[in-house]
Amino acid sequence: MNIIGRINHVVLLLLLYSYVIYPAILFVLSRVFRRPWKQKRFEPHVTVVISAYNEEGVIRDKILNTLSLDYPENKLRVVVGSDGSTDGTNEIVASIKDRRLRFYHFPQRLGKTACLNRMVPRSKGEIVVFTDANSMLPPGVIRSIVRNFADPAVGLVTGWTKYCSPSDEKAPAGSYARFEKALKIMESSSGSCVGADGAIFAIRKSLYRPLQDDDINDFVIPLDVIRQKHRAVLDPDVFCIEDAAAAAGDEYQRQVRITTRTLRAIRRNIEMLNPLRYGLFSFFMISHKVLRFLCPYFFISAYIINMALLGRKVLLSRLIFLGQNLLLAGVLGGFVSKSANSIHRLSRMLLITFAAQGIAWIRMIAGFTDTTWSPRRQARISAFEPLRPPQEKERSRGPISYGFSRSRNEQTPLMSNPPR
Repeated sequence: MNIIGRINHVVLLLLLYSYVIYPAILFVLSRVFRRPWKQKRFEPHVTVVISAYNEEGVIRDKILNTLSLDYPENKLRVVVGSDGSTDGTNEIVASIKDRRLRFYHFPQRLGKTACLNRMVPRSKGEIVVFTDANSMLPPGVIRSIVRNFADPAVGLVTGWTKYCSPSDEKAPAGSYARFEKALKIMESSSGSCVGADGAIFAIRKSLYRPLQDDDINDFVIPLDVIRQKHRAVLDPDVFCIEDAAAAAGDEYQRQVRITTRTLRAIRRNIEMLNPLRYGLFSFFMISHKVLRFLCPYFFISAYIINMALLGRKVLLSRLIFLGQNLLLAGVLGGFVSKSANSIHRLSRMLLITFAAQGIAWIRMIAGFTDTTWSPRRQARISAFEPLRPPQEKERSRGPISYGFSRSRNEQTPLMSNPPR
């Protein structure tokens, strides 16, 4: 076998590694090196933190949904931070009267992570739950989260996102989320999972460390927890519901932003890739993130090599080249056809993912940070209707006092009715 053929086999193995070989290895590890953690019903004080920017279309439903969760009222607090919102978000939050709700208005745009750095220290209770403004929570989610903290080794618990499409079709993003969920369940079984789902995860407040403003919080916070010798685990019973991105362009932009920020976080926390210090987790991180983010370049390399080998009548190369072209044809069919099937949608999702990852490497090297971004929300989120609490559940427990004062380095909200 000549050197080009050997290179071709290596590239093919690397391309298959993240999506086929690594899951198979995890399957074995999760059964041979099981590390179960204790789960027990208990009721610590919990604060749910929501950072919002121009979320007038969803913020009322989100707050009412959170306040109506099945958890003791005297042990649940909701903190909302408005990150320089310029629409009706501030007025909507201020109109909801509930003593458990605290509202912080930051008049200038800071970015989600900077807002968390200012809100978490002011949060009350042992457990802090992070969730997005466009993510609806099932009634028992807090109880499902906190039971995992009965094990003192557990420092972070993440859930997963169930994507709902406005149509009856299954959202391609949902297939990707289910794949991620499966990987994180197996990683958790033998150690810690890589990253959290930003739409729903929780930590022990004592383990929170201030982040840099351009950090991606749902990736860096788990790293900080693991540094402090605690585990980050996924509980499959913990989930939220979101509407899937309406357009391929929106999903592409979202993945570019997330991957760019994750790559910056990996570079900033490069020591976490050292297996001599972090053992099995380093292997997980290299396999789950680094090698997967390189897949678009493996795909392009394999395509070029196999095209060059067509004249040599190598059967394997021809089969690989045919498979790659079928994938591209599936993507094209998904864009052209108005009635694309599941194969078209999955092919399109895979190509969008590869394209976003390829561009993200370039943006990371060029220094893009994506500290702030603008959400694109529907005025009415159809997927939330089954979980939306009735209006009468909005409780009147006294006024919410809020405001802000400006200093040179930080905008600090003032509260005349501080948490008890």
